[in-house]
Amino acid sequence: MNFCPRCGGATGPTDSFCGACGTPLTGGEYGYNESANPYDAGAPIAADGAAYYEDGGATVGPSFWGAFGHCMKNYCNFRGRATRTEYWGWIVVSGLIGGALQIVAATATLGSGADVYAAETARNAVEGLWNLATLLPAFAVMGRRLHDVGWSAKQVLGSIALGLVGLTLIIFGVGLENFAAEEIDAENIPSVGAMFVGLALVVPAGIWQLVLGITSGFVRGTDGPNRFGGKRWNPADVGR
Repeated sequence: MNFCPRCGGATGPTDSFCGACGTPLTGGEYGYNESANPYDAGAPIAADGAAYYEDGGATVGPSFWGAFGHCMKNYCNFRGRATRTEYWGWIVVSGLIGGALQIVAATATLGSGADVYAAETARNAVEGLWNLATLLPAFAVMGRRLHDVGWSAKQVLGSIALGLVGLTLIIFGVGLENFAAEEIDAENIPSVGAMFVGLALVVPAGIWQLVLGITSGFVRGTDGPNRFGGKRWNPADVGR
């Protein structure tokens, strides 16, 4: 079986281009390179270091500590599958980096002679920027993890869209003036109906996202290939 060097898709021995992504091929075959990151390259698993698994293009996922770099390289890539190791590696490492950045920001602010309030403001600003910078890769790795289970990544986008619509209705119903005020003026709410409809959408959206998160973190991937690609293996499960 031959494989594309870019997407890892199966190709014919005489193909000049990959039918999936259009990458030019040399003889249609991807030469496996042990020194390269096999997941990034889309390389097939080596069953004994030489022979390829006949498993629909099975590939090796990144290690736990290599997951963060891999997910950042695939910043907004919802295609393919991801292992639980990749998912948890991303969560833990991105959390550690974000926490470290917040500590550095707060410490540097206090060291410059500012008060505790200014340090807390700096910490919150760094936290917000880091969350914004990692938002897309976080949803992307969740989407790929759902693919590994056999679910569509569109469910991630669906839950986000439902939550955004609900939040918009809540803001419209309560009114921008009430949001800016310290206390909501119950007698000056533009639309109670819109507010309750928004709440009715936000609650199931949150539950939906929680279910997707639990599934991504704990449900085992499909054995063998599924409609989203070949099986993803953890590096520890593959003999090198």
